[in-house]
Amino acid sequence: MSLRWIVLCVCAGGVLAIGAVASAASTPVSFSRAKAYHVAGLGSIALGDVNGDGSPDVATTDYAGGAVSVLLNKRDGTFAAARKYVTAFSPASVALGDLNGDGNADLVTANVWNDTVSVLFAAGDGTLQDRHDYETGFGPSDVAIGDLDGDGMLDLAVANDQADAVSVLRNAGGGSFEARQDHATGAGPDAVAIADVNRDGKLDLFTANGAAGSVSVLLNQGHGNFEQSSDYEIAAGFPSLAVGDLNGDSRPDLVVAEDGAPLTVFLSRADGTFGPRREYRVSPGSVAIGDVNGDGSSDVVSDGFVGLSVLVNRGGGTLVRGLEYPELGSAALGDLNGDGRLDVAATDVYAGVVSIRVNAPGLCNVQQATDLSLAAAKRALARGHCRAGKIRRVYARWIKPGLVISQNPSFGAVLPQGGKVNLVISKGKRK
Repeated sequence: MSLRWIVLCVCAGGVLAIGAVASAASTPVSFSRAKAYHVAGLGSIALGDVNGDGSPDVATTDYAGGAVSVLLNKRDGTFAAARKYVTAFSPASVALGDLNGDGNADLVTANVWNDTVSVLFAAGDGTLQDRHDYETGFGPSDVAIGDLDGDGMLDLAVANDQADAVSVLRNAGGGSFEARQDHATGAGPDAVAIADVNRDGKLDLFTANGAAGSVSVLLNQGHGNFEQSSDYEIAAGFPSLAVGDLNGDSRPDLVVAEDGAPLTVFLSRADGTFGPRREYRVSPGSVAIGDVNGDGSSDVVSDGFVGLSVLVNRGGGTLVRGLEYPELGSAALGDLNGDGRLDVAATDVYAGVVSIRVNAPGLCNVQQATDLSLAAAKRALARGHCRAGKIRRVYARWIKPGLVISQNPSFGAVLPQGGKVNLVISKGKRK
């Protein structure tokens, strides 16, 4: 059973990085010091404008507590204290979208042990109304939102881990939903995404199937009916999934993330199929897509139990290792402070907080230098626009000579551009 750590709101065209981002020349990627907000329990995270003020708010799931937390944006990238709302038992993922056409983002959770989705409508004042539950297939692990039948209203797609199917719940108007229609996928679908892969004007479905070790593509046949067309091999496990245009051809590409496996990318072809997989040696648990450096190409942000990583797009869908941060959980991208740049909202499951990092080009973001050679440590610090400062060598019985024992400031700190990080290097065992 998958507890997917990220869900982004999905609309026509694919994954939505919340907030309009102005085109700009590429700038060195860096983010401000994290500002932490405590929430009750942590799991999936999503962004959406709950109170209609034009700024994206944050929603997270409390899996054990059967609830969601909503943090309202103060319109400057800072947030009010979290408010908690009851869902059905075991919400594994959350998505936000305007389901009843009132201009406010409503909230949906997939409740993995309850076999339902909970729909909570925005009241218009930043609060949510009591939930309405709808039946899904067995083991709903993820939910996505999009207009699947072309009637101008947002529908729901739910990945059912234990049913080997995706459920489509069509919007009946006013935000109520018809009984589900199930469509076969590969075994154990843990994640679902929505995009028009073959450019026929109809939104298609994608599922990442942990038991089968595959991604299934389900083409929209019209009126919300889907047919499985092809599968693409990935690592088995509990994957998450995002869609977005990485190579600039205006077609959705696929990015699959899973703890313990490389990040996997499938670039789209002109005929609606996908090319061979590309793997990147990070160990993600979730994934989001958006242009974080303003160069017009979509980058990838992944997060999991080894930390948060930014992979920068160097053109043509080729990703290179960028910055890393200590947050451990899931992440979403959106313009949180209205400056035209994508910021990061991330959960830190061990700290019990939502961490907000504002996009602030040119800062020194201190990278992990410990356990590296001095040369490798200097390269890591340079990626974060930092420099090595004072270097001290000490005897260390259990640490190989030449490796960094400690650093000051520590990983995740933020300094002015070119800030210095002091290092202590092992001389090995005293002879």
